[in-house]
Amino acid sequence: MCSGFLHNLKAGDRIRGFIQANPDFRPAKGGIPIILIGAGAGIGPLAGFIRKNNARCPMHLYWGGRDPQSDFLYQPELNRYLKDQRLSGLSTAFSRTQRSAYVQDKISDDAQNVRYMIEKGAQILVRGGHDMAAGVKQVVNDIVLPLGIDVDQLILKGRYLEDVY
Repeated sequence: MCSGFLHNLKAGDRIRGFIQANPDFRPAKGGIPIILIGAGAGIGPLAGFIRKNNARCPMHLYWGGRDPQSDFLYQPELNRYLKDQRLSGLSTAFSRTQRSAYVQDKISDDAQNVRYMIEKGAQILVRGGHDMAAGVKQVVNDIVLPLGIDVDQLILKGRYLEDVY
């Protein structure tokens, strides 16, 4: 929605905006696994976290877009990060071209691996729209319930962070 709005502006048009800082939204230090989850342009800061992963800590990205031909943001960069092991896993969902169309579907499909990473102390960072974040929270909650925990407990421990709009 915002991109379409900005694209339709004419030279000289003005808009009002603001920046809302979220300084605590960043991966924890210490080499724990990091699960990055995002959709659309929400990938921006997540790609930055991967770029700065010089220690090669385990980092898995679940990301969703509409169409891989037009929306696969950072694809060449992410492929380089997989090769140089800054990124240990990449799962993508494209809502216009796949059966498991949304990022929460990919997380659900990979529930065993997600649960394993959480058992190993993984931190989860979710970046993107409210609807996607709500779906992700429900799926992650379903995945961790057999461990005797829930997302609210992960939030209290700083292991589940959101930066959503």
